[in-house]
Amino acid sequence: GSGTFTFALEELLGFGGIIFAIDKDLTILRKKTKTQYARSSIHLYEQDFRNSLDLLPPLDGIIIANALHYVEDQSDFLQRLREKYLKPNGKIVIVEYDREESNPWIPYPVSFISLQRLCLKASLSLPEEIGRLPSIYGDQEIYAAAASAPV
Repeated sequence: GSGTFTFALEELLGFGGIIFAIDKDLTILRKKTKTQYARSSIHLYEQDFRNSLDLLPPLDGIIIANALHYVEDQSDFLQRLREKYLKPNGKIVIVEYDREESNPWIPYPVSFISLQRLCLKASLSLPEEIGRLPSIYGDQEIYAAAASAPV
């Protein structure tokens, strides 16, 4: 993508942070990492996030921003992330459109209520909403929520 969430995370982590950015097309992000001063170490991986991510070490946190709606079996996907890539007590932050109806751009919508069920099924904590904004696309909202892996 454009790196919006990568650089927001970089700003929060500051010096010494390590970020693994995964996207099918890193063209824009590659240009930005060359021109922006990065205080964190940003590793770029050009691949489909729905496939194996075995290149990753155990992580303190995972951000899935405007992407979970591309995953058909979301519960299985979240469980795989928790089991294979997330450290105990690690967090998963999800940013999604709060909608139930699919469309060509959001094939598998994840409303906040749906996310609550998905997290429990994937043995994550009940997600806590941490933010909400109106979407620039129509009358829907975008939410951010965090869930934790068990210790």
